[in-house]
Amino acid sequence: MHTPVALLLELGIILTASSLIVAGARRFALTPVPLYLLAGLALGDGGIAPVPAAREFVDTGAAIGLILLLLTLGLDFTAREFTASLRRHRSSAVVDLVLNAIPGAVAGWLFGLDAAGVLALAGVTYVSSSGIIARLLGDLRRLGNRETPAVLSVLVLEDFAMAAYLPLLAVVTAEAAGGKRCSPYSRPLRWWGRR
Repeated sequence: MHTPVALLLELGIILTASSLIVAGARRFALTPVPLYLLAGLALGDGGIAPVPAAREFVDTGAAIGLILLLLTLGLDFTAREFTASLRRHRSSAVVDLVLNAIPGAVAGWLFGLDAAGVLALAGVTYVSSSGIIARLLGDLRRLGNRETPAVLSVLVLEDFAMAAYLPLLAVVTAEAAGGKRCSPYSRPLRWWGRR
Protein backbone atom coordinates (compact mmCIF):
# COMPACT_ATOMS: atom_id res chain seq x y z
CA MET A 1 0.00 0.00 0.00
CA HIS A 2 1.41 3.35 -1.06
CA THR A 3 0.68 6.43 1.07
CA PRO A 4 0.86 9.75 -0.80
CA VAL A 5 3.60 12.10 0.38
CA ALA A 6 1.14 15.05 0.42
CA LEU A 7 -1.09 13.21 2.92
CA LEU A 8 1.83 12.53 5.25
CA LEU A 9 3.03 16.14 5.06
CA GLU A 10 -0.44 17.52 5.74
CA LEU A 11 -0.96 15.14 8.66
CA GLY A 12 2.38 16.33 10.01
CA ILE A 13 1.19 19.94 9.78
CA ILE A 14 -2.08 19.06 11.55
CA LEU A 15 -0.35 17.12 14.34
CA THR A 16 2.24 19.86 14.83
CA ALA A 17 -0.47 22.53 15.04
CA SER A 18 -2.46 20.37 17.49
CA SER A 19 0.59 19.84 19.69
CA LEU A 20 1.35 23.56 19.79
CA ILE A 21 -2.29 24.31 20.65
CA VAL A 22 -2.31 21.84 23.54
CA ALA A 23 1.02 23.11 24.86
CA GLY A 24 -0.15 26.73 24.69
CA ALA A 25 -3.48 25.96 26.31
CA ARG A 26 -1.82 24.06 29.17
CA ARG A 27 0.64 26.89 29.67
CA PHE A 28 -2.22 29.30 30.35
CA ALA A 29 -4.51 26.70 32.03
CA LEU A 30 -7.12 26.95 29.27
CA THR A 31 -9.07 24.35 27.36
CA PRO A 32 -7.79 23.87 23.81
CA VAL A 33 -11.28 23.41 22.28
CA PRO A 34 -11.75 26.94 20.87
CA LEU A 35 -8.14 26.96 19.70
CA TYR A 36 -8.78 23.74 17.75
CA LEU A 37 -11.62 25.53 15.98
CA LEU A 38 -9.34 28.43 15.05
CA ALA A 39 -6.69 25.98 13.83
CA GLY A 40 -9.32 24.25 11.69
CA LEU A 41 -10.24 27.59 10.13
CA ALA A 42 -6.57 28.32 9.45
CA LEU A 43 -5.96 24.88 7.93
CA GLY A 44 -9.27 24.54 6.08
CA ASP A 45 -10.31 25.64 2.60
CA GLY A 46 -9.23 29.24 2.05
CA GLY A 47 -7.08 29.22 5.20
CA ILE A 48 -3.40 29.89 5.67
CA ALA A 49 -2.31 26.31 4.96
CA PRO A 50 -5.10 24.24 3.35
CA VAL A 51 -4.78 20.48 3.75
CA PRO A 52 -6.88 18.97 0.94
CA ALA A 53 -5.07 15.60 0.83
CA ALA A 54 -5.78 14.96 4.52
CA ARG A 55 -9.42 16.07 4.41
CA GLU A 56 -10.96 12.60 4.11
CA PHE A 57 -8.67 11.20 6.82
CA VAL A 58 -9.51 14.07 9.19
CA ASP A 59 -13.27 13.72 8.58
CA THR A 60 -13.15 10.00 9.36
CA GLY A 61 -10.88 10.52 12.38
CA ALA A 62 -13.14 13.26 13.74
CA ALA A 63 -16.21 11.02 13.60
CA ILE A 64 -14.36 8.19 15.35
CA GLY A 65 -12.92 10.60 17.92
CA LEU A 66 -16.34 12.01 18.79
CA ILE A 67 -17.80 8.52 19.24
CA LEU A 68 -14.90 7.50 21.50
CA LEU A 69 -15.18 10.74 23.49
CA LEU A 70 -18.87 10.16 24.20
CA LEU A 71 -18.20 6.48 24.94
CA THR A 72 -15.54 7.44 27.47
CA LEU A 73 -17.92 9.90 29.07
CA GLY A 74 -20.58 7.20 29.33
CA LEU A 75 -18.14 4.85 31.05
CA ASP A 76 -17.88 7.28 33.97
CA PHE A 77 -21.51 6.73 35.01
CA THR A 78 -23.66 3.70 35.74
CA ALA A 79 -26.85 3.15 33.75
CA ARG A 80 -28.93 3.43 36.93
CA GLU A 81 -27.37 6.78 37.87
CA PHE A 82 -27.82 8.13 34.40
CA THR A 83 -31.47 6.99 34.06
CA ALA A 84 -32.34 8.46 37.44
CA SER A 85 -30.62 11.70 36.48
CA LEU A 86 -32.57 11.90 33.20
CA ARG A 87 -35.86 11.49 35.07
CA ARG A 88 -34.90 14.03 37.71
CA HIS A 89 -33.80 16.70 35.22
CA ARG A 90 -36.70 16.67 32.76
CA SER A 91 -37.87 20.04 34.11
CA SER A 92 -34.36 21.44 33.57
CA ALA A 93 -34.58 20.30 29.96
CA VAL A 94 -37.87 22.19 29.54
CA VAL A 95 -36.29 25.34 31.02
CA ASP A 96 -33.33 24.82 28.65
CA LEU A 97 -35.74 24.62 25.70
CA VAL A 98 -37.65 27.75 26.69
CA LEU A 99 -34.60 29.87 27.48
CA ASN A 100 -32.67 28.88 24.36
CA ALA A 101 -35.15 28.13 21.57
CA ILE A 102 -37.57 31.01 22.06
CA PRO A 103 -34.96 33.78 21.64
CA GLY A 104 -33.85 32.17 18.36
CA ALA A 105 -37.43 31.94 17.12
CA VAL A 106 -38.11 35.57 18.07
CA ALA A 107 -34.90 36.68 16.33
CA GLY A 108 -35.91 34.76 13.21
CA TRP A 109 -39.33 36.41 13.25
CA LEU A 110 -37.75 39.88 13.72
CA PHE A 111 -35.44 39.22 10.77
CA GLY A 112 -38.49 38.44 8.66
CA LEU A 113 -37.70 34.78 8.09
CA ASP A 114 -40.41 32.35 7.02
CA ALA A 115 -41.53 29.46 9.24
CA ALA A 116 -38.64 27.26 8.13
CA GLY A 117 -36.13 30.00 8.96
CA VAL A 118 -37.73 30.73 12.33
CA LEU A 119 -37.74 27.02 13.20
CA ALA A 120 -34.12 26.60 12.04
CA LEU A 121 -32.89 29.58 14.06
CA ALA A 122 -34.75 28.30 17.13
CA GLY A 123 -32.92 24.98 16.74
CA VAL A 124 -29.57 26.71 16.30
CA THR A 125 -29.92 28.66 19.52
CA TYR A 126 -31.40 25.69 21.40
CA VAL A 127 -29.02 22.81 20.80
CA SER A 128 -25.61 22.49 22.43
CA SER A 129 -22.74 20.37 21.18
CA SER A 130 -22.58 17.27 23.37
CA GLY A 131 -19.11 16.49 22.04
CA ILE A 132 -17.63 19.89 22.81
CA ILE A 133 -19.22 20.08 26.25
CA ALA A 134 -18.03 16.56 27.07
CA ARG A 135 -14.53 17.56 26.02
CA LEU A 136 -14.68 20.72 28.13
CA LEU A 137 -15.86 18.75 31.16
CA GLY A 138 -12.88 16.43 30.74
CA ASP A 139 -10.38 19.23 30.11
CA LEU A 140 -11.57 21.22 33.11
CA ARG A 141 -11.57 18.07 35.30
CA ARG A 142 -15.23 18.48 36.16
CA LEU A 143 -16.43 14.95 35.39
CA GLY A 144 -16.51 14.10 39.10
CA ASN A 145 -18.43 17.21 40.13
CA ARG A 146 -21.95 16.98 41.51
CA GLU A 147 -23.49 19.09 38.72
CA THR A 148 -22.03 17.01 35.88
CA PRO A 149 -24.83 14.39 35.79
CA ALA A 150 -27.39 17.23 35.55
CA VAL A 151 -25.50 18.85 32.67
CA LEU A 152 -25.17 15.53 30.86
CA SER A 153 -28.86 14.76 31.39
CA VAL A 154 -29.90 18.03 29.79
CA LEU A 155 -27.53 17.38 26.88
CA VAL A 156 -28.94 13.88 26.33
CA LEU A 157 -32.50 15.22 26.44
CA GLU A 158 -31.45 17.87 23.89
CA ASP A 159 -30.17 15.07 21.66
CA PHE A 160 -33.50 13.24 21.99
CA ALA A 161 -35.34 16.48 21.13
CA MET A 162 -33.14 16.86 18.04
CA ALA A 163 -34.26 13.41 16.88
CA ALA A 164 -37.81 14.80 16.62
CA TYR A 165 -36.83 18.34 15.59
CA LEU A 166 -34.71 17.51 12.53
CA PRO A 167 -37.44 15.58 10.63
CA LEU A 168 -39.92 18.37 11.48
CA LEU A 169 -37.48 20.96 10.14
CA ALA A 170 -37.00 18.91 6.97
CA VAL A 171 -40.77 18.80 6.36
CA VAL A 172 -41.25 22.51 7.01
CA THR A 173 -38.26 23.37 4.81
CA ALA A 174 -39.59 21.16 1.99
CA GLU A 175 -42.97 22.92 2.20
CA ALA A 176 -41.28 26.33 2.14
CA ALA A 177 -39.18 25.32 -0.87
CA GLY A 178 -42.39 24.33 -2.65
CA GLY A 179 -43.45 27.97 -2.59
CA LYS A 180 -46.06 27.60 0.14
CA ARG A 181 -46.38 30.05 2.96
CA CYS A 182 -45.97 28.02 6.13
CA SER A 183 -46.71 30.58 8.80
CA PRO A 184 -48.01 34.05 9.51
CA TYR A 185 -44.60 34.75 11.04
CA SER A 186 -43.05 35.10 7.60
CA ARG A 187 -43.60 38.85 7.27
CA PRO A 188 -40.74 41.18 8.20
CA LEU A 189 -41.24 43.95 10.70
CA ARG A 190 -41.81 47.32 9.07
CA TRP A 191 -39.09 49.06 11.09
CA TRP A 192 -36.51 46.56 9.88
CA GLY A 193 -36.98 47.62 6.24
CA ARG A 194 -36.34 51.27 7.07
CA ARG A 195 -32.86 50.62 8.42
